[in-house]
Amino acid sequence: MARELWPQGIHVSHVIIDGVMDTPKVRQNYSLEPNELLISPADVAESYWHLVQQPKSSWAFEIAVRPHTETFFE
Repeated sequence: MARELWPQGIHVSHVIIDGVMDTPKVRQNYSLEPNELLISPADVAESYWHLVQQPKSSWAFEIAVRPHTETFFE
């Protein structure tokens, strides 16, 4: 779909949200560990906003959003 619509100036992207969103409903309905990694809805919105603002010369066709922890790099 992205390749078909790109010539028309339409940016199509697949966004993978790889984690649990930090919402009141999640906090109310699930027993979370004290160090549970949750994804901020505001940060996800920022990722989408970044897609909207990308210049046509460097459009991303897929991004993955996941919580970050320094333990990934240890």
